[in-house]
Amino acid sequence: MLHLAVRYLEDNRRTYRQAVRPQGLPIFYRQQAGAVSAGDELPALHHSTLWCMLAWLGSQCAALAHGRQLIQRKHPDSTCHRFVGAVAPQKFRSPQRQRLLCRARQLLHLIAEWDRLFPEKFFPRFATKAEFW
Repeated sequence: MLHLAVRYLEDNRRTYRQAVRPQGLPIFYRQQAGAVSAGDELPALHHSTLWCMLAWLGSQCAALAHGRQLIQRKHPDSTCHRFVGAVAPQKFRSPQRQRLLCRARQLLHLIAEWDRLFPEKFFPRFATKAEFW
């Protein structure tokens, strides 16, 4: 899901629907053997799931702040704290949604730098172990 969130936020023209349908094809869930779907349709990722993920990422203020501190300690020349995370204006209609999307983009930017610097991945290892979580 994180790669879909990055794809959506980094492309100013991409919509939620386009982000969850790479090459125009839906992303399907894996089903267990013998599981039956309604109408024999395969369950596909809904575009609103991406918004839920971005809203959750955008609400992780403590993870963003703590992650920035640890990156600054490990790599003092890092500029991750300066990344504003601006998002294209057509991607939001309210200041609240703008803040969530900008913060989500900042966190995704931080995660990319984190994964280059530390042997332990940000998700799920760091974020789920952290006391602020």
